[in-house]
Amino acid sequence: MIKAVLYLGLTAIAILATFINPFIGVIACIEAYLMNPTAISMDDGQFRYQLWTSVAFIISCLIYRPRPLPRVGREDWVLQCVWAFVAVGALSALWAQVSADVALTEIWEVAKIVVIVSLFVRVIRTEKQITVVMFALVAGVLHASFLHIFGTRWGYVNAALARGEGVLPDSQTGVLILFAPLIILLAMFGSRREKILCWIALPFVLDSVVNTYERTGFTALIVEFLLVFLYVPKRQKRQLIPVMVAGLGLLLVRFAPADYWERMATIANPHEEASADSRFEINDASWRMFLDHPMGVGYRNYPYTSPRYLGRGMLTKDVEGELVRSAHNSYFTVLCETGVFGFGFWIAAFGGTILMLRRIRKRVGPNMGPLEYYATGLEIGLCGWAIGGWVQSYHEVDPAYWFVGFAIVLFRLQHQRQAESADEVNALETPEPSLAG
Repeated sequence: MIKAVLYLGLTAIAILATFINPFIGVIACIEAYLMNPTAISMDDGQFRYQLWTSVAFIISCLIYRPRPLPRVGREDWVLQCVWAFVAVGALSALWAQVSADVALTEIWEVAKIVVIVSLFVRVIRTEKQITVVMFALVAGVLHASFLHIFGTRWGYVNAALARGEGVLPDSQTGVLILFAPLIILLAMFGSRREKILCWIALPFVLDSVVNTYERTGFTALIVEFLLVFLYVPKRQKRQLIPVMVAGLGLLLVRFAPADYWERMATIANPHEEASADSRFEINDASWRMFLDHPMGVGYRNYPYTSPRYLGRGMLTKDVEGELVRSAHNSYFTVLCETGVFGFGFWIAAFGGTILMLRRIRKRVGPNMGPLEYYATGLEIGLCGWAIGGWVQSYHEVDPAYWFVGFAIVLFRLQHQRQAESADEVNALETPEPSLAG
């Protein structure tokens, strides 16, 4: 009962505050997802935290009608690509191979995410606000990791969630690999409060990824550690070494049990492990499905179409007892379900976001500040998520879509800051008019 009062009370305060200031709604939506109270065993009447915080946020935006930061160029094209992907997904119901209702219902869930992201772009307008957002992201990830590790042991969360999917609405690993690089960078280069929070969060995040026993998470983390070291300017690499040594030490020595390394060893020889080897057969079936249906089989229709391309031994029963199979690959899933057009818009949106974040990082060279560290963390996080997408269906992980919106905001804030600096320099260099004569 105490847990229910705590989470319901905090949510009620957040919703009321959202009607006063839409920016509070941004934080409320982020934490409703990352803290995910619905995973906790408590008597809260099955309250839908994400739904009601999102509704409050949308209403608040309709009331206050916040104006976004001025455009720099056409940087919002990445968000337009996401909307185009949603449109293709909705249209795919017209040629869905199994169920038009499934296509419409599931793409509607994606559309709701994109609506929230579009409002994020309008509401977040200052460097202070984006700093608060990054702090909230790390705090939410810390809560999710702690809940995954200890909540399952203490009975707060169903023990069955300790491995596999975890306590988040989407894949635990798929979410955490998005934020691990940001936490590593802020642990060394953030403000004092950011450093303290990130040093606390880092071991929990790494332990949570290990606890899922997913080879994807291990591979993505190793790649992200390497990219973090490569992307940081030379003069700051030495400062980064302590957190990287600590992180790798915790990952390789402290958190990983013996059987974890036995499972990770199959990465080198995927054909020797049944689950890994099956990916090759599924990928072949996915390619044949795409060739048969270049416009797609309909959004989320892949599992129900898969029995036409896979043998019975490769299929599993879903909650309704039907024999189905997921693609276990974000790229093949999007390609097979939405066809060449949907895949083109989707890949352009996330590829463009990575390039935009890279441009933010490169624009200032070695003189990186908070905005550049945020952009670098998000960029590497998306790279890790993209790598994981080759063997897992991570394409509907909500925070990946948040990153599209955050990239646009960071791009505009950086341009605004540089314009203000240029104005200050011009003001100092402009001579005052003479009073003589």
